[in-house]
Amino acid sequence: MAKILLVEDDQNLSSLIQNVLEAEGYLVMTANSGKMALEWVDNSKPDLVILDIGLPDISGIEVCKKIKGSNVSRRIPTIILTATMDNQTKMQANLDAHADLFLNKPIANKDLISAIKILLEKASADNTLRRTLFRRNKTL
Repeated sequence: MAKILLVEDDQNLSSLIQNVLEAEGYLVMTANSGKMALEWVDNSKPDLVILDIGLPDISGIEVCKKIKGSNVSRRIPTIILTATMDNQTKMQANLDAHADLFLNKPIANKDLISAIKILLEKASADNTLRRTLFRRNKTL
């Protein structure tokens, strides 16, 4: 069961997304601030992070930068949810934050689930490849 950290300060939206993800079998941890999100990432090592861009203390972009800037957490797939960014701003934010995916709010539940599945499958394949290469190099 994959652990997903959902970082959203709108309690209604957070509850809605949490219910959708739990119905799909995911274990969902929630945070309503950037600071809390970074603590969860450090302590719980989620398999995927979904970040709202407009958090009350630290922007989702800054949280993503910190996640992707750490050797410990940089491989955690990260989705940024936004309702306010134009394409130019998204491109610049992606260059700065290295998010795996930007999605516009509101998003259809099936599209969010599909994106999560794709990112988790890719992360799993990458981890398998890294382990295989590590073992191969270790035996050489």
